[in-house]
Amino acid sequence: MKKISKILITAFLLIGFVTTSQTLPQALAKINTEGFQKSQVMNLITDLSDVYGPRLTGTNQYFTAAEWAKKTMENWGMDKVYFENYCDDCMGWEVNSFNVEMTEPAYMKIQAYPYAWTEPSNGVQIGDLVWIESYANMELVKKQWSGKLKGKTILMGSAPKQNMLFEPLSKRYTEHQIKKAKKSISPTPDNALNSNAGDIDTIEDLEVIFEKYKRKDDVFFAFLKTEGALGILGATPLFPGVIHPSGTYNYRESDVKPMPYFAIAPENFGKLKRLIDREITPKIKFNLDAELYLKPENSVNILAEITGSDPKLKDEVVMIGAHFDSWHSASGATDNGAGSAVMMEVMRIIKASGLKPKRTIRMALWGGEEQGEIGSLAYAKNHYGKVKETTRKKEVEKISAYLNMDNGAGQMRGIYLQGNEAVRPIFQQMLEPYAYLDVNTLTIENTNFTDHEVFDFYKIPGFQIIQDPLNYNTVTHHTNLDVLEYVPERDMMVNATVIAALVYQIAQEDLRLPREE
Repeated sequence: MKKISKILITAFLLIGFVTTSQTLPQALAKINTEGFQKSQVMNLITDLSDVYGPRLTGTNQYFTAAEWAKKTMENWGMDKVYFENYCDDCMGWEVNSFNVEMTEPAYMKIQAYPYAWTEPSNGVQIGDLVWIESYANMELVKKQWSGKLKGKTILMGSAPKQNMLFEPLSKRYTEHQIKKAKKSISPTPDNALNSNAGDIDTIEDLEVIFEKYKRKDDVFFAFLKTEGALGILGATPLFPGVIHPSGTYNYRESDVKPMPYFAIAPENFGKLKRLIDREITPKIKFNLDAELYLKPENSVNILAEITGSDPKLKDEVVMIGAHFDSWHSASGATDNGAGSAVMMEVMRIIKASGLKPKRTIRMALWGGEEQGEIGSLAYAKNHYGKVKETTRKKEVEKISAYLNMDNGAGQMRGIYLQGNEAVRPIFQQMLEPYAYLDVNTLTIENTNFTDHEVFDFYKIPGFQIIQDPLNYNTVTHHTNLDVLEYVPERDMMVNATVIAALVYQIAQEDLRLPREE
């Protein structure tokens, strides 16, 4: 009997081991079927881009898109979907119509788009164009231009250098770049993938940097107003003909709003500057009909949850996120409708697969990322503790990890470990089933200036996904061409499916992911 009992016990243990070992492959098979064969990700990004874009912070259009996202996830049967406000004084700003032209020495339609939160022009304005190269030295600007700008439009900045477009506008990471990133041994400052890799150590540093950047133009704007100038034209050197009108950053109710300010195509800027160099004065005609308003209820983060199934672990959370807001001149498809659609699809895949993760999975679509991560930062301050306090709320210890996507619509290639070496072997194992998709690059390198770094500051394991750049930095990022045409379907399907698999595995781990020392 003892021998039979030992045999039976051994058999049961072996059966249990085999069953356990088959559980993950079966779960991944369900995720793959749902993500690759039943994908909804392109439907989501099409709605976000064509119907609900753009989604400028503080606007009615942002809130309409947020309501759509909330209703969509409720219809999928998420266990919880809700809003959290992040800003009480973020102004909405919307354009009704605008036009910019050169009327002398000959007619030219100027390809333009107004910067956000600029004042309306109060009708059509016509004036001569003058060039101011820089306002870094305001004393010099005042000395040179005081009393000379009334009724003038300002051509602001240096003329973009000639670009013959010999280099491709779109690319994927090369094998050399990927190998170099894998071999990196220091998080910063050198970055093989050419992404942001600053040395920001605290949220205070981040807030100071953003505040300084937001206010960099204010003195110059005030001077132009005092002098009676009509408006400003500027350009970013993106060829051919790409218009890049992201900030101003005067979005709070108390901020002084600048005069009408337009981003124009670099080729138009070049011609205007050459005419001025020849002492031929262009005459500029423009109008801007724009509306500023304050509706605090528009400024919400969107959160959705799949409640954990394990009695002991369900209070712990694996978070994923992407910023939901966009700039205003296009539809916000690659920045960051793509990331938002992918993270929504991750939640749909896990729910539709019928899987029951041990930990709660929480998705956040952040507002105000383009204004200095104010949405995710407000969430962190509320849930984890105020920035300058040394003690943290207990909720900090309940978060196993945060995964973020905000680098366009290119395929996932791996993860920036953000200096957290301890998670490397864990992610290596979790991504191994998808090695055939070239998504398992792990680099110790940092990347900054998006929402994951807020979590990193609180010592929560926060990570950004490595993505192929495609034409993100050359064509779509903050431009009038941030549209659905630059979102590749296969890349989106791979991203959503692999992240769903990764998030599910993190939620199943016996222990939370290790934190940095």
